[in-house]
Amino acid sequence: MNMDRVKAYILVAIQAICLLAIFASGHPLASRLPLAILEISGIALGLWAMVVMGLGNINVTPLVKREARLVTSGPYAVIRHPMYAALLLAAWPLIIDSYSLIRLSAGLILTVDLVVKLFYEEHLLRRHFAGYDAYARTTKRLIPFVW
Repeated sequence: MNMDRVKAYILVAIQAICLLAIFASGHPLASRLPLAILEISGIALGLWAMVVMGLGNINVTPLVKREARLVTSGPYAVIRHPMYAALLLAAWPLIIDSYSLIRLSAGLILTVDLVVKLFYEEHLLRRHFAGYDAYARTTKRLIPFVW
């Protein structure tokens, strides 16, 4: 197994463990309305990103499929990693709503993991798509209009 695959699977394993810890350590839905709205917004953003991406183009790892196409429409017109943003937008309201040290720790580790994963994915996307740099200059990474 090459190093790209090893790195990718480690990042995905950390992500999965953190999400499991968050969902298993409290309620899966935020009880306070503003937090529930944020959580549902995260789920909706993730679904929108998957629809725009297309099932054949979706990959849970940061590895770029050989037949992948660069998607720049829908949420991808504003941010380059809407699925990562969706995970954070759905997870953090749960952490805030039903705070525990386990949830906070998992949330912080998840956030760092996704940032590392997005930088790694961008490195791989630049190698695969000649137009990725031009696309990156017109969008933000994770937070619209900010970063």
